[in-house]
Parts: sequence; C-alpha cells; structure tokens
Amino acid sequence: MVEGKGLRIGELVERSGAGKQLIHYYLRKGYLHPPLFKSGNQALYDHSHLEKLQFIKRGRANGLPLAYCVELWEKEREGREAEPRRSRRGEGGSPTRDHIIKEATAVFLRKGYRAATISEIMESVGVTKASFYYYFESKKDLYFKCLDNIFQDVFVGVLEGIRHEEDMIRRLEMRWGASRSFFPEMITILQLIRDSLRDEDREHRLQAAAILRRSLIEPLAGDLERGIREGVFRPVESGIVPFALISMLEMVAYRSMIEESFSDADIEAAVLDLILHGLLRT
Repeated sequence: MVEGKGLRIGELVERSGAGKQLIHYYLRKGYLHPPLFKSGNQALYDHSHLEKLQFIKRGRANGLPLAYCVELWEKEREGREAEPRRSRRGEGGSPTRDHIIKEATAVFLRKGYRAATISEIMESVGVTKASFYYYFESKKDLYFKCLDNIFQDVFVGVLEGIRHEEDMIRRLEMRWGASRSFFPEMITILQLIRDSLRDEDREHRLQAAAILRRSLIEPLAGDLERGIREGVFRPVESGIVPFALISMLEMVAYRSMIEESFSDADIEAAVLDLILHGLLRT
C-alpha cells in the first residue's frame, strides 16, 4: 500500500488475485472487514485487507472451508494484537490514524471524555467505525493518545518563547499567561487527567500520571530548580510546589469564569504576587 493513499478496489483485485464480485461478497457476508474509507461508490482498503484476502486464498487452495479460513485469520490477528502496543498494526505514522487523533483531540477538548462518542469522531474523520477498531482498542485507548496532543495544541504558540526566555520570573509570568489565555481548555484538560488518575485500570493511571508530569509538573519544577540555583527563588520543594501551583491555576480559572469584578490582568497580578512573595510580611 502506498501510505496516505490506500488501495482502490482495482488494485486490491490485482494484488490479491480475488475478483471484484468475490470481494464484495466477502464484505456483504462479513468475511472481510469494511474499507477504511467509503463515500458513494468510492472505497479505500489497506494492507490488512490484502493480507486477509491472500490468506483466505491460500487456505481455500488447500481445501479449507471459507469460514474456517476466516476463523484462522482472526486468531492470528488476535495473537499479533496481543504484542506490546507499540508494535500493533496501524501505528507508525499512518495518515488515517493521525487524522483520527487530530479530530478526536478537538472533540475531547470541546465535550470532555464522557460526552464524546466514537461515532461522532468517526463521522468527523469520514471513515467507518470498523476502521477505528483497527487503529485503537477503545475510546480510552484513543483518548490517551490524544492527551499529549491536547497540550501541544493549546500551548504550541507559547512554549517556544518560554524556552528562549532567560529571566526566571518572566518565564513564570509567561506560563501563567499561556494558561490564562486558555482557561476553559485548561479546566477540561485537568478534569480529564484527574478522572484518568482515578481510573480502575492501573496502566491508564500510570499513563495519565506520566502525561501530567511531562507536560506540566516537570517544566514548572525545572524552572523552580533553575531559579533556586540562580538565587532568584528561595529554596522550596520542587517536587511539591508545582502541584500546588497547578491546583491554584484551576481554581483561579473558575474564579474568572463565575465573577467578572476583576479583569484578567488583576487576577494575573494577584496570583503572581502571591507566588513570588507569599502572605507573610518580610
């Protein structure tokens, strides 16, 4: 398959050796999974369709019943999908998979995890629901693939400037300013992560914790530790303070949304003053 284009029915016929009518029969009866994309009379298939047709052809040539060939194929497929997730089919830069992640990221940000549906995501992508289960095990599997993208989509225009800023106080101001500009999205992101940290699946909890640390905790901790080394900040516990700052961010975000007696600039100034000077007189 040429990545990004897929196989049209003519090419699938030529490469598999199966006739067009036979392929359509397999599709109608469920012996062959639906195409990755279908619009009117146009459909696109991929390497998995070609492999399955070739497998069935070999089995039939050896006298095996059609249903048994399909059963053998499914068992072989299950064995491959039981391998570590990073080696599953569909990963490795597939344009369809990337498109699903992009569209799902927007849906999760807009509606949250629970309200988002696979059908809605697939409709926005323009591929069949069967294609979803080729690339992802479940909605939750897709959701965790999206979490990193969510952070990048929200902060992509700001992170580069922060990386090149040498003044540590200014770096904190820039991080706060970036978060303040996306308060609704930040609330959604933090809620998604919090829900995931309470997930019954231990692997999902570990994934959520890793994303939280990589995207929010570690950058803040790095700034604090550098500021301490440079004598800008007093010594604090960099493994704890970032969690407190993020908790503050979430509650202040709610504050700005439910009452408008203070401007965004007022809120930013008050929070930065609290961070930099605390409450006690000196």
